[in-house]
Amino acid sequence: MTEKQILRHGLNGNQLKLIAVVSMLCDHAAIRLLAYGLIPALYAAGADTAAERWNQVFWILRSVGRMAFPIYVFLLTEGFCHTRNRRHYAIRLGVFALISEMPFDLLVYGKLWAPQSQNVFFTLFLGVLMLTLVDWIGRNTDAALAQYRQMAVIVAAALLAWFLRTDYDAAGIMLIAVLFWFRLTPDTACLAGFILMAAAEFRPVYIPGLAASFFLIRCYNGTRGAWKGKWFFYLVYPVHLLVLYGLYRVIF
Repeated sequence: MTEKQILRHGLNGNQLKLIAVVSMLCDHAAIRLLAYGLIPALYAAGADTAAERWNQVFWILRSVGRMAFPIYVFLLTEGFCHTRNRRHYAIRLGVFALISEMPFDLLVYGKLWAPQSQNVFFTLFLGVLMLTLVDWIGRNTDAALAQYRQMAVIVAAALLAWFLRTDYDAAGIMLIAVLFWFRLTPDTACLAGFILMAAAEFRPVYIPGLAASFFLIRCYNGTRGAWKGKWFFYLVYPVHLLVLYGLYRVIF
């Protein structure tokens, strides 16, 4: 699909999810297979020139990987607004956060348990809890007080994510809040989200990936897509982490 076709017809939810999956796979493959595997092996073998070239590939893949999280967050806010049962939605995220923790620790730290950080499902789970409270306050609190209480909930959730060291921590929670808060003005939501993530990541090499991410989000056409692969998109996270770690163990 060309850029003109994307702008004309837009992207549905399934297409955005598939883009996020590929982006995430590039990011995590760069971490485990390149940063922990190939590049150190090349340096150890004295192949410094080859190692430097693969190091450039590493940073390209990491930039591509910056596309995944904003897309997932955007689709999370869409799902939150349209789901029939928010409790079940939150429970699914919480269950997969627990399922994914050991695969995440294996990929990032090479061991079954590492309390230094938690996988991204914990961030998304906290985000849904936060949105539930923010939405409830908006519906049941006097307008003069609602925004102050909503901001207090957002700050509390961001601090909790930072304390628990969830993936993307406070910035991730703030992005969820921004894309939900400005959901009726997509241009503002994308601009604010891009500025927030660019400041949080603080690496110029990540800017192209982040810009592409919010461009694709802006191309969302409001439809889910025909393919009903809900469980695939949940399962692909822990499964691909295990597969990448397994490949690392076999190859290196």
